[in-house]
Amino acid sequence: MQPGELRSFGQRLRALRSGLALSQAELARLIGRHQTAIGPYERDEYMPSRDVVEKLATALETSPEYLQYGRSPHRSSLPRLGRLDAAGQVEQIRRMPTLALAEERLVAMILEDDAMLPVFRPGQTILLARAAATELAPLVGRHVVAELTCGRQFLRRLMPANDPASYILTAYQAPPLGPLRPVAVRLVMGHLEAEACLGDRQENNSLS
Repeated sequence: MQPGELRSFGQRLRALRSGLALSQAELARLIGRHQTAIGPYERDEYMPSRDVVEKLATALETSPEYLQYGRSPHRSSLPRLGRLDAAGQVEQIRRMPTLALAEERLVAMILEDDAMLPVFRPGQTILLARAAATELAPLVGRHVVAELTCGRQFLRRLMPANDPASYILTAYQAPPLGPLRPVAVRLVMGHLEAEACLGDRQENNSLS
């Protein structure tokens, strides 16, 4: 079946399931349903609930929007090689689902400061939560980008101050800032080396 022929929910569901070499019973088990549940979905006899659609999308490594409406299933994702156990050894897991990135929740900044060495280095891209946090207490001890009342922003570790309404912004290679109350704080969700970013060199050159 060609991609252009996948006009219905059932056709898309069947094509994705077949592509992963899953039987209807196996897929049903993955989403916690009876083994006969998938057949009616694939025959378009009725639509499952949104909750079931989301479980199907996760099991089939796609998006609910693609299953339901045929919108592109492609979003940024990474293959998972396994997990690191407590001894620091890699445990390879067969058929481990890919890691889909929640792009809509992220923004990025290029780091040029060395105040956070050795944890963060100049040239890295810092991934931040798109939405600023409204409650700061749960972020104590975490790395954040904090905006001050003057408009300057700093990548620092958020630490408590004596005044419970204020915080200290600490660095590994620079003096602490505070106590103060940031006007906006975004949680650091991760970071990438320059080699992991397509087109990063061109963009950096255009900015210089």
